[in-house]
Amino acid sequence: MKAYDIKILFLHGLDSSKESTKFHVLTSKNKFCINVDYRNLNFETVQHFYEDTIQKIKPDLLIGHGIGGYWALKMSYLFQLPAIVANPSLTPTFRDDYPKLEEADLNHDIPQVAYLELGDELVDMHKTQRFLEHFMFIETHTGGYHRLEHPENINKLILFLQENYDL
Repeated sequence: MKAYDIKILFLHGLDSSKESTKFHVLTSKNKFCINVDYRNLNFETVQHFYEDTIQKIKPDLLIGHGIGGYWALKMSYLFQLPAIVANPSLTPTFRDDYPKLEEADLNHDIPQVAYLELGDELVDMHKTQRFLEHFMFIETHTGGYHRLEHPENINKLILFLQENYDL
């Protein structure tokens, strides 16, 4: 399967949407992103929404940014799907009902990789890197910012998963 054939479900970040440059830069012709109002929906509602969406779309790969990265990791484990996260928010603080991501969510054999732009002004990506490096391959960029300066680098990680994990 070529990179442009992979069925991708992209989980956008907080206050973002399917209009995100991160979604549009993905080279797959078979990609989906559905807008989610994270601020006004509780954890359980978002969880059920993503569970239903994954069961209907049946993606080959989850990709998430920010809070979408949090959900990509949660759903990756639940559905045994490979995931790529970009500048993920591992400890959401915008609502009280979101539990932080724990080691138990990551300590498994499901292929997961991270792309981190260390210049993120909203989330400490150095701390995120230290936490995630025990569980997955990480590619870093020394500059950048939370919305990603180089979202096209996610495509390289799709190829990495294809070459190393039979995606």
